[in-house]
Amino acid sequence: MDMKKLITIAALLAATTITTRAQQALTYTQYAEHRSALNPAASLLQEQGEFSFIGRRQWVGLEGAPTAYWGSGHIGLPQFGATVGLNIKHESMAVEDHLEASVFFAKAVRISEKEYIGLSLNAGLSHVNGNFSALDPQDPTFRDDVRETDVMTGFGVMLYSPERYYVGLSLPRLMLSTLGLGGMKQYDFRNQYHLIAGALVPMGADFHLKPSLLVTYAQSLRPQADIGAMVFVKRVFGVGLNVRSYGEVAGMVQLNFGGLGIGYSYQFNARNEPLNRRINNTTHEVGLRYRFGKSFGLL
Repeated sequence: MDMKKLITIAALLAATTITTRAQQALTYTQYAEHRSALNPAASLLQEQGEFSFIGRRQWVGLEGAPTAYWGSGHIGLPQFGATVGLNIKHESMAVEDHLEASVFFAKAVRISEKEYIGLSLNAGLSHVNGNFSALDPQDPTFRDDVRETDVMTGFGVMLYSPERYYVGLSLPRLMLSTLGLGGMKQYDFRNQYHLIAGALVPMGADFHLKPSLLVTYAQSLRPQADIGAMVFVKRVFGVGLNVRSYGEVAGMVQLNFGGLGIGYSYQFNARNEPLNRRINNTTHEVGLRYRFGKSFGLL
C-alpha cells in the first residue's frame, strides 16, 4: 500500500475516532449571516431575494480532510408575502461524499404590528457515495462501496421582527429511510433539528451588537450549541467570536458593501488534548452573500 493510501486511511481512522468520541454535527460558524441553509423560513428576512455560499475546510494539511460547501438562493414573491428557493450541500471526507439538493417555499404571516411568523416546506434528494474499494481492493475491510439515494422532506418555522430579532426551529432533513453506511449510528443522516436565534442591538449611532445562537440535535448526536456575537461599525465592518459546546472557538470578520457581504472565520480548539491540537486547530470558513433590493439591515 502506497503512502497516499496510508494517509487517507489515517484520516478516516482519525475521523472515526473523533466521531465516536464527540459525535459532532457538521455546521458552520457563520450561521448568523447565512441562515436559509439551516432554516428555509429565514429566507423571509430578505424577502426580495438572496444568494449565499459557505465553504468550510477542516484539518488543513491532512489529505482527505473534511470539506463542506453550502449554497442557498431564493427569490421573493412580494404579492404573496412568500419566497421560493434552492438549498445545496456537499460534504466530502477521504473517499466519502454526501450531496443534498432541495427546493423550498416559505410564507410569512403577520401576527402583530411589528412581528411575523414564517413557515417553510422543502423537498429534495440526498445521496451518499463511499468509494472504499479505491483505498485497497485487496483488503476485505475496504471491499464494499456504498451508493445510496433517498428522498427527503423538511419544514421550518420562524418568529421574527424586522431589524430586531428572530428565533426559529427547523427539520430540514426528514429522511424516509436510513441513509448511510449499513445503518451505523454515526452515519445516520435522518431527522436533524436546528434551533437558531439572533438579535440586533443598537449601541449608539455607529455601532450594533449582533448576538446569535445555534443548537443542533439528531438522534445519533449529542446536542451541539454555538453561541456567537459580532460588533459592527457603521453596518459595514464586523468582528466577533463564536464558541461551540465541544470546546471550539472561532474568530469572525464580516465586510458589507451594499448588498454584497464577505465573511471569514478561523476555528480552533482551546483544549489541550493532543488529538484536538493536531487536527481540530486548522478549520477555515469563507462566506459570500448577495442581497437584492431592500434588506432588514444587519439582521
